[in-house]
Amino acid sequence: MVKAPEKFMENYLSHEKGLSGKKGGAVTQARIPVLSAKKMKMLKKNMQILWDVYGAAEIKEILSKKEKILFLDLRSSLACLNIFYVNKGILAEYEVDMGVQKDLAGARIYKQSETLMSRYFYTEKGAEELSKSTNAAYRAFVDILSTNDIEESDIWNAIAKGESIKLSSGY
Repeated sequence: MVKAPEKFMENYLSHEKGLSGKKGGAVTQARIPVLSAKKMKMLKKNMQILWDVYGAAEIKEILSKKEKILFLDLRSSLACLNIFYVNKGILAEYEVDMGVQKDLAGARIYKQSETLMSRYFYTEKGAEELSKSTNAAYRAFVDILSTNDIEESDIWNAIAKGESIKLSSGY
């Protein structure tokens, strides 16, 4: 007579639950990559530059006449973001690729939203908090700003020309 290995049924049933999509299967936690000290320093520097430009009198003057100022366009495999200066701070409009939905004939689904990101810029621990986020748009923001060097003069030049700085994570 053949005997199944020990805990065979437990393993099989937990595997079946995972395949059928029922609750109670193995829980996986989103992996958040830890930034190196060098990348964290770059992220903080870039965020400080963005916040310093926002605080300039010229930006406030433009915002008194205009609702928002687009100055940064970020693209990654996770999300696409447009970063604006608004009266309340720094606003991110983003689109996240949610993947393919089989029940919708394989259609690709995107989530569009906007969020006011100012709270991450004016607190001392803002960059660390932002780097620990599981939000795909925030992850893209962190990935791009921690690997690209943004010059203050580039921001001023882009705004003066009515353009935006285009950065990507090299996807």
